[in-house]
Amino acid sequence: MEKKSDIKILGMPLYLYGIVFLLTAACMYTGCIPKSLVPAFLVLMVIGEGLNTIGNTVPVVKTYLGGSVICILGAALIQALGLIPQQTFETMDYFVNDSGFLIFYIAALITGSLFNIDRNLLLRATVKLLPVAVISLAVGILTSGLFGILLGDGFFNGILYLGVPMTSGGMTAGTVPLSSIYSQALQVDASEVLTKMAPATVLGNCVAIVFGGLLNNFGRKHPELTGNGMLVNDGKPVKKTPPMKPTSALLCTGMVISFAFYQLGALLHRYVTIIPTYAWMIIAVVVVKGTGIMSDELEDAAREWGQFAIHSWTAAALTGIGFTLIDLNTILKTMTLLYLVAVVVVVAVITLTAAVLGKLVGFYPLESAIAAGMCTTNMGGSGNVAVLSSAHRMELLPFAQIVTRSCGALMLTLGGILVQLVK
Repeated sequence: MEKKSDIKILGMPLYLYGIVFLLTAACMYTGCIPKSLVPAFLVLMVIGEGLNTIGNTVPVVKTYLGGSVICILGAALIQALGLIPQQTFETMDYFVNDSGFLIFYIAALITGSLFNIDRNLLLRATVKLLPVAVISLAVGILTSGLFGILLGDGFFNGILYLGVPMTSGGMTAGTVPLSSIYSQALQVDASEVLTKMAPATVLGNCVAIVFGGLLNNFGRKHPELTGNGMLVNDGKPVKKTPPMKPTSALLCTGMVISFAFYQLGALLHRYVTIIPTYAWMIIAVVVVKGTGIMSDELEDAAREWGQFAIHSWTAAALTGIGFTLIDLNTILKTMTLLYLVAVVVVVAVITLTAAVLGKLVGFYPLESAIAAGMCTTNMGGSGNVAVLSSAHRMELLPFAQIVTRSCGALMLTLGGILVQLVK
């Protein structure tokens, strides 16, 4: 562990961070955290960077989990224990989920990471990635059916209430629409269905996050299995992106580019609603990147803005996810040991299958396990950020988003068909 005098949090010496932390806590517990940008940002930055430092400096924790996992699960635990005042929670929930902080962050990551990839590599990888993900999902779905039998729910109910919710692309874009589809087919209340499915969605995401940290540690011990963030291992040369010295003007340009692509995705989603906004955004960036119609200078601005967002706000974003989207109390109320084992095994089977298939098609096994495997069992865009952060493979975000959105839509379709057949 580092000496206390060497530790800096948010670039500040430990004593100065402690003063800011106490100020933040005083505001929280005296009711001075209204629904606005500054207090919400302050709470997430201060608590998030503190949790991140714990995760990256405590010996056993940093080896097996890391700062990203601790940001998410630590925040979820703090919330579950009731240590966050209600006003502060409502402020963070509004900031993270309603006012668009996660949209702001994820939009920067999507544009930055896609423009940071060589266009030939992007096209080569995507063609192979989706088949790997779909086959891995199929094996995982069959496994969930087998556990449905062991849980006493039956093979098809295991798929409907365990496998499909875990792999449907998150809560908002996956489990919530699924609950509506199931409720209409079964003539029951949607809230009843959602309560039954939500633990699988949340727990699957938590398991994938922990697996990400463990796989990162595994990759350090077995470097021959990982590309350290590079997915494709086909021997073809990859154009290296030169390092840059970002300026304030360049970052401002990159920010506007990321906003513009998000709004383009929102506009296209308005007219073709079956494809989510993020999916349209990815398609638009891939088309622009693949055709090379945007200048290198503008591409550089977008990727530098993405890198700035990663370095500046990842801990805050992950902590916000833990506080507002991971409900440990709900998980603990519905979870049995066999249910937990079922979720862990399904995630493990999908991950291992993706690693094996990825190696066969020319991917690095560890990167394939993450992008084509674990990123099918998380909670959408925020889940991708959480898993890739814990695995220290944020470079895989474009591929993870493609997999999550495509496979999520596939699982919605499968759930809709299957519930009609077994009702």
